[in-house]
Amino acid sequence: MRHAGKLATIEDAMNSTAPTLGTLHREKSRDFTIGLVMGWLVYLNELLALRKPMSEDQIELCATEITDTYYTLKMSDLTYLFRRIISGQYGEFYESLTISKVLTFFREYFDERCRLAAQQSMRQHADFSSQDTFNYSQNLRRIWNGDSKGY
Repeated sequence: MRHAGKLATIEDAMNSTAPTLGTLHREKSRDFTIGLVMGWLVYLNELLALRKPMSEDQIELCATEITDTYYTLKMSDLTYLFRRIISGQYGEFYESLTISKVLTFFREYFDERCRLAAQQSMRQHADFSSQDTFNYSQNLRRIWNGDSKGY
C-alpha cells in the first residue's frame, strides 16, 4: 500500500509496468501467486477490524478464485482496488467480510477496467486512423482505369 499514492486512477494502474497475476503464476508458481493474494486479503481482513472477518480457509479459497479468474489484473490493479475497498468506495461491510463481497468488488473493478480499456483502444484507433494520409493519386488512378465500383 506504500505505492498506492502513485495510482490515482484505474488508467494509472492499468498502464503500470507491474506484472499481472498470470505472469507471476507463470514465472514463480501458482502457489506463490495465491500466497501473494492471500497476503492482500489477510491485510484487508486485519485492517478493517470487522466482527466477522474471513477465516483462513475462506481467505485461501477467495485468493484461489481471484488468481484463477482475474489473472489479467496487474499488481498495480490489486493495489488500487484494495485502496478503494479500504476507503469505502464499494460500500459498507456491515461488520463482516465474505468471499462473495470480495469477488463482487473484483468483478465490479474488472468490468470498469475493461470498459476503460475498450474506450482507450477505440481512442487510439481513431487517433491512428486520423493520421492515415489519403493517397489521392492511387485512388484517381483506380477510378481512371475503371476499377471503381461506383463508391
